[in-house]
Amino acid sequence: MGTCIDILFAESKMLETPAAIRIDVDSARDVALLPRLLDLMELLDIQGTFFIATGPDRTALNLFNYIANPRAYSRFFKSRPLRFGFQSFNGLFRATNVEDSCGEVLATISERRHEVGLHGYDHYKWMHTLRDMDVAAIKELISRGMKTLETLTKARIRSFASPGFTVTDGLLKAVDSFHFDYSSDFKGVSPVPPFYPKIGIEDAQVLQVPVSMDSIGELCAQGLTEGDIRSKIRAGMAMWHEEGLPFVMFIHPAYEVGCKMKLLTSVLQELREDPRFTFLRLAQIAQHWKVHV
Repeated sequence: MGTCIDILFAESKMLETPAAIRIDVDSARDVALLPRLLDLMELLDIQGTFFIATGPDRTALNLFNYIANPRAYSRFFKSRPLRFGFQSFNGLFRATNVEDSCGEVLATISERRHEVGLHGYDHYKWMHTLRDMDVAAIKELISRGMKTLETLTKARIRSFASPGFTVTDGLLKAVDSFHFDYSSDFKGVSPVPPFYPKIGIEDAQVLQVPVSMDSIGELCAQGLTEGDIRSKIRAGMAMWHEEGLPFVMFIHPAYEVGCKMKLLTSVLQELREDPRFTFLRLAQIAQHWKVHV
């Protein structure tokens, strides 16, 4: 793989900026919509990185977080809270694990040469209690998630992304202990290169490949129109290209595929056809960065 990456970057002479699409699979509804997304990516000839959460799907509990905060009502409705259909009640009236419906889909992901990484265990619990966990508790959750995902994929999982971009020193220490090839636990609002974060005064050992901006779903919840979103993404593409840094988008199939498929298709097609960019998997970006930078 390294040789192919070297050739790619040598031929482009760094005129092309790496671009990537990161797909976060948090719920059973995300899994159900993966076939549509995979077909779209095959049509556009794009390979992506899929971070799969394992453990309980507690989608319904997110609804209570909005309801308990009157200031969030507008954002609550803009997020289309019932977009999951009957699966919107997972974790309330039914017990479902995200990975229970992953088997055949994961095989398809691998067959189409996409990358699979771990997105934690028990996504809801992770986002809401990680800051109270010590390193041992975090490592236990990662171990549980890896065991589940490796059993399903029959492959060694070499990358990680923290649910909700939740980061603590304990999380970084836990990630280091697994010696992942890279992790993607940060989201920037301005061009930031892949980096080794600080744990106290020491550098972490695992490279971080940050996401470049909010997802389409998050931008919609902020009240942006589709025209605003297109403009914001184009502005981001221009900034990251100017700095020569990887431009990494991320999505959740339940929203971008389930609610904004037309917009997602046009955005990915525009990025795919832009001569300034070349699509890579995050693992390829991380490997190139560690070797050449």
